[in-house]
Amino acid sequence: MNEERMLMMLSHVDDAYILEASPCGPGGKRKRRAWRPVWLAAAILLLGMTTALAVGTRLGFAAWIAGALSDPDPAYLQEQLDEGQWVWLDGDCIAVIVPESPVRLLLSGDGGESWWETTVTESRGMAFQGAYREPMEYAGGYIGFNGRDGYLVLTSGVSMNHQALRIFLTADAGETWREIGTPYGQHISVLTGAGFASQQVGFISYRYFADAGPDIWWTSDGGGTWARLEVPLPEAYRDAGCRFTPWSPTFDGLEGTYPITVHRSDGGETTIFLHSDDGGLTWYCPPEEVP
Repeated sequence: MNEERMLMMLSHVDDAYILEASPCGPGGKRKRRAWRPVWLAAAILLLGMTTALAVGTRLGFAAWIAGALSDPDPAYLQEQLDEGQWVWLDGDCIAVIVPESPVRLLLSGDGGESWWETTVTESRGMAFQGAYREPMEYAGGYIGFNGRDGYLVLTSGVSMNHQALRIFLTADAGETWREIGTPYGQHISVLTGAGFASQQVGFISYRYFADAGPDIWWTSDGGGTWARLEVPLPEAYRDAGCRFTPWSPTFDGLEGTYPITVHRSDGGETTIFLHSDDGGLTWYCPPEEVP
């Protein structure tokens, strides 16, 4: 699918305004621009051509968009994307990061039938490798919501295991965003996931590097301080030459799930799931769920 066709498709975007109250957006009815899922996918693909985006999944970004064009059903998108990487899906609620400068977010509360957008105005620039860059072309992003609380993590490109990040939180379902502190000043590595349980408790996942991992940093005071999170690992994988890659934790109220891939010494891989019942303050791995 070439850029000329993308431009043609974008010219057919329906700019009609509708009155829509979204369960994922601010309460009350307001004028919001309607986006059909197929045109949304075309728009993101065109952006991908100019910013060299890539999603951290088994399927490349272009392939995902090609599939989305033929089948824009949110369930299909969920199968193709890691939770929180560029797109967040929860039932009929969808949030998409558009990596412009400043970053825009497209949000839907009805399975993609209609969309409204918001701009993270403070995301126009970013400090990276000793210099402030504006405009900033972000290379990655994680987004998610737990009720009306939401998070947005934007990342730079990767250079010598070095990746900068910015974190924004919302308490009004994405209407406004505020920036908080990150673990970047204490810890530098490549992100593999992110997730927040509330305005106070959040997690950043990193690729294993200096040790076997899992390399997870967390805050319990809304980004004021960050520390490494020690998580319980199943006995079968301790001291067995395994390495661990944590991904994005997800939350439904106080219930949390943290997927972690175990890279075994024989080359095989297994995914384990940590669980939390208290909004991410403590984690455990049920013995009956250990592969």
